[in-house]
Amino acid sequence: MSLWVGIAVIVVAMLLGGLLIWAVSRKSPEGSLADRIPTNVYAVTAGAMTLLTAFTFSAAFAQYTSAQTAVRQEASAILQMYRSTGFIEEPLQSTLRADLLCYSTLVATVEWDDLGRGVLNMQGPVQKTMIAMDNAISTSEGQKLAGNGLSIWEGGNAELAAAREQRFAVADWDVPPLIYFVLVLGSILTLGSLFAFADSSKPGWGHAVLIIGPVFVAVAGLVVILFLDSPFIQTPGSVTPEAIVETVEYIQADMDSRGLDTTPSCPTDTAGERVFG
Repeated sequence: MSLWVGIAVIVVAMLLGGLLIWAVSRKSPEGSLADRIPTNVYAVTAGAMTLLTAFTFSAAFAQYTSAQTAVRQEASAILQMYRSTGFIEEPLQSTLRADLLCYSTLVATVEWDDLGRGVLNMQGPVQKTMIAMDNAISTSEGQKLAGNGLSIWEGGNAELAAAREQRFAVADWDVPPLIYFVLVLGSILTLGSLFAFADSSKPGWGHAVLIIGPVFVAVAGLVVILFLDSPFIQTPGSVTPEAIVETVEYIQADMDSRGLDTTPSCPTDTAGERVFG
């Protein structure tokens, strides 16, 4: 759920809750139902819902922070692999540097846009770039040219694969629909029990104040869980490829200072199309 939609839902829910209990209180008899029926069930239900919401929030927040960590680790691995090319001889050095630049840019653009839309399949251009890097360094000639940089490259490559796997695992993880159903139903029942306190002898604004707080807690909890459950959606506060973008900028600046081409031709879905302007 996007940030602004979430805020709008919270505000509307609070206003509707306040208006509804105000209207009910005007039609209620003097003396609330709470004076005539047991209301301990409200405390039990509210406590149980608080625990369930906290547990779900904790699980969703863990996935959100895991996504942030995966992006930082992926950027770190790219930087380690790029630095290892300093120990690799030409022409393999230029090939790997261009491939790393392609990979980083494609991930931060094409692949990230798809993650935000919930598309979890690895994109063709990214896959082609990864295969190209592996093929370039896996041959006997490539290993010979890699020399001392091979072990550093392979270490970064292993870290890159692990970070990618973690990133896709987070994108594929969702709070089970059953949990959402229970949270919504429990919130409705808990908030509904507050109407037992409606009393026409008490001021309407007091009833509104009584329910606005619980409505905010219940609805805000659901909105935050929905937000954390989709960490790559494009909205303020979401997980962004900023760390990878910064790595791209570092690689481009370093290659530019060496007089190297910073606009390599990268694989795309349509032949001949370039991702660099």
